[in-house]
Amino acid sequence: MKNIITLLLILTIASCKKEAFNPNLTKQFTIQSTSNGASYTIKVALPENYNLENQKYAAIYVLDGEENFGNVAKQCQKLSSDVLVVSIGYGYDRSVDYTPTKASMGGGGAEKFMQFIKDELIPKMESDYAADTARASRTILGHSFGGLFAAYAFANYNGVFGNYLMLSPSLWYDNEILFRMEQDNRTAISKNQQLVFMGIGALEGDGRMQAPFEGFYQRLSHNYPGIKLAKHTVPSRDHVGSKNPNITEALNFYFQNR
Repeated sequence: MKNIITLLLILTIASCKKEAFNPNLTKQFTIQSTSNGASYTIKVALPENYNLENQKYAAIYVLDGEENFGNVAKQCQKLSSDVLVVSIGYGYDRSVDYTPTKASMGGGGAEKFMQFIKDELIPKMESDYAADTARASRTILGHSFGGLFAAYAFANYNGVFGNYLMLSPSLWYDNEILFRMEQDNRTAISKNQQLVFMGIGALEGDGRMQAPFEGFYQRLSHNYPGIKLAKHTVPSRDHVGSKNPNITEALNFYFQNR
């Protein structure tokens, strides 16, 4: 019996090691943004057969990077050999950088944060890490306020990203301001090719989270003929507990449909 338990422990440890992302494939640098003055730590997970000279790579830009980078990088390592995972660390508080307007729960710094991503981070990734310059090769992934920012990018900077992975997006923010932004820009962006995944937990609040989530999904479904759209609800999970399962679902959807 003791030998069986020992063997199981060895197999478990080996399995965990196999699933861990190789730290030797991670690069790190810091950018002092000219857009908003904040300093951002950026981590980049490289594919195992990364070749700077002869290939261009799709890039997944991950918000709340300190929390989500390892999981996203590990999942991408399993699913693809041609994607850069770009973790964006915190500069200002996320309630500033990720919110589109100044309100009681946020500082409304999304415009300047978007300028940082568009004008500073993406050009560096393209020049120094061989990130593909095509819109269709850029993806943004965010959860909660990060999901709200992904929706902000969709509505207001649709030319930057072609793929949006919105997990439990806080679309209730500031009286559902994102609905107005989407409506204002719909004519200009509705014919673009889009890939959008929306994920949520079944135990997230019906009024605060579920209703805006479903409302935004229906808008995308009915008004964007060029869209590949999916939604997923994680059973028996709340706002926090649904995040990692939806990261897995979102990445599977992205790699199957890009």
